[in-house]
Amino acid sequence: MSDLRAPLRELFGFEEFLPGQEAVVERALKGCDTLALMPTGSGKSLPYQLAAMLRPSPTLVVSPLIALMKDQVDKLPPPVAARATLINSSLEPTEARRRVAAVAAGEVKLLYAAPERLRQRSFVGALASAGVGLVVVDEVHCVSMWGHDFRPDYLFIRRALDELGGAPVLGLTATATPDAEREIAASLGRSFDVVRASVVRPNLRHVVDEVEDEEDRRRRLLERIGAGRGAAVVYARSRKKCEELSRLLHGHGVAAAHYHAGLDAASRSHVQEAFLSGTNRVVVATTAFGMGIDKPDIRLVLLYNYPGSLEDYVQMVGRAGRDGEPSECVLFAGRRDAADLRRFARADAPRPEALRALYRRLRDVAADRVAEATPEELATGDADPRVLVGMLEQTGLVRRGYDAGRALRVELLEPPPDAAARMTALLERYGQQALARVDRILRYARSGRCRQAQIAEHFGEAVPEVCGTCDRCARPATTGVRAFADDAERAPRLPDNVGAAILDAVAAVRWPLGKSGLAAMLTGSVSAPPSARRSPSFGLLAAARPGTVKRWLDALVSSGHLEPYESDDGFPLLRRGPASDPPRLAGVRSERDDDDDELSEAAVPLFERLRAWRSERARADGVPAYVVLPDRALRALAREGPASPGELLSVPGIGPAKLERYGEGLLAVIGGDSG
Repeated sequence: MSDLRAPLRELFGFEEFLPGQEAVVERALKGCDTLALMPTGSGKSLPYQLAAMLRPSPTLVVSPLIALMKDQVDKLPPPVAARATLINSSLEPTEARRRVAAVAAGEVKLLYAAPERLRQRSFVGALASAGVGLVVVDEVHCVSMWGHDFRPDYLFIRRALDELGGAPVLGLTATATPDAEREIAASLGRSFDVVRASVVRPNLRHVVDEVEDEEDRRRRLLERIGAGRGAAVVYARSRKKCEELSRLLHGHGVAAAHYHAGLDAASRSHVQEAFLSGTNRVVVATTAFGMGIDKPDIRLVLLYNYPGSLEDYVQMVGRAGRDGEPSECVLFAGRRDAADLRRFARADAPRPEALRALYRRLRDVAADRVAEATPEELATGDADPRVLVGMLEQTGLVRRGYDAGRALRVELLEPPPDAAARMTALLERYGQQALARVDRILRYARSGRCRQAQIAEHFGEAVPEVCGTCDRCARPATTGVRAFADDAERAPRLPDNVGAAILDAVAAVRWPLGKSGLAAMLTGSVSAPPSARRSPSFGLLAAARPGTVKRWLDALVSSGHLEPYESDDGFPLLRRGPASDPPRLAGVRSERDDDDDELSEAAVPLFERLRAWRSERARADGVPAYVVLPDRALRALAREGPASPGELLSVPGIGPAKLERYGEGLLAVIGGDSG
């Protein structure tokens, strides 16, 4: 068609195409194999939806998530929705067959299905009979085993394409590097025309906030949320953290809710609708939230933890500013995050033992060298058995074909002579690629270069070195807030008698608190309950670490100066106990002195006696010396010289378990009895 704007206007109500859209439609209509690289929020769904309405034969859209498919179909304009449908696992078999028949009859021109559906021979056969003329592979980067979002069923798409008579392919993704482009082409067996829309979105301001510890993260979160007025999405790594941060925001007067895959469908839907309608301003979520969320006025996307890769980062912050208005993308980066991120990457990599266990399981259930089993029956650990089968396939040990209902159908091949070497090389590459993704997002956070330029370069695009908006190119935006700056900038001092100060604070609280609540109140934490933040004792021990304050509370419980009890609903609380004259609390040092582990000349002999005792105990227990107690704990013991179990508990590194196991021996050494 010479002018595609007329059907664009008639079917979708738009006057003009966004960058890259028209070029994709033109190639789809010509039957060209096309790879469209379009960032999140750039309207990459419209081109294939329009092309499907204009092509004479039906279009199949392979989409990775049921929720994403449903959301896209629900949002189609009426003229398009009337000729579109989806097939997923929630449908009864008779309804699924009816919908495929509607495709064959020409009543449906746009059919959505998950990649797993292509593992069903009957489904692929029905599509072939219906004469599917275009196959759209959404999130096509999922075909890459070395990428950040591998889906093993994407590997089977190439075989399904052969069964469909070589229909042209339109691959769509927002996150493909040049290396990923080449792997996508190789995996699908196509030579693609590439249409690339710029990954640079000038309305997004990229910022990295350096944070010291968990308390600093929470303060910065409250500042960022308080500085803005629009909708915000906060991404956190774990479900537990999402719930904690949602409660924190609520406690500070922010309309917030949490969202993760552990919620039931009704709860997830309620949270999503409340966010889209504006009832809740903030959603704190895992990556389970985002696919299909098309709220145009999200003004802030904040990553509370590092994502696993720069691709993940771009996909997550792509939710911001879809209406073109200025929006912020903020990443929190702490000193310990790099080690944590690398540890997670190594933990996620499949182990050789997992592959070998799965291979043995396949052999056990095989008949005539063909195994049929559900994923649940093949599970041998935390790793997805479908991913492991895909890896075994790459080593030449098995071949997975069409499924038998829900069961995987896997043919065991004659093992190649170098199978072990292949498996080792595969796992090494998998681990190296995972660590390379980690290193890339870490370099992004630490680099002094323009953030936009780094993102563009990663995805094969050249842009000017200065975007003028990110935190590297422009002065930080003046937020007008540092809600807790006065507390942070004062040099807090500890009371002369910490034990007495704690007991006075406990006696004065208006509403009783447990250990965590008291520690939060005494250290001035933003996590303290609202009633505790109004207490005169709020921040009384701000010079101490939260862990130290909790050890002091344990010591006061042990000495009888505090006693635990339960509220009417069973919540554990603390109150004044019967003991009088608060004990001396060891480890009473300011926050600024915590890194000073030097010993006085008088403390060195005790330190050496403690080291000797630790060596003997480690040999007796058959464990390394540091497992008994680290050097830092020994130095604290030598400096403070605790004389009772309660005082031992206030020493960093000694909790109730260590006290029970080693307390008697430690007190004997400190008291001068070498036995």
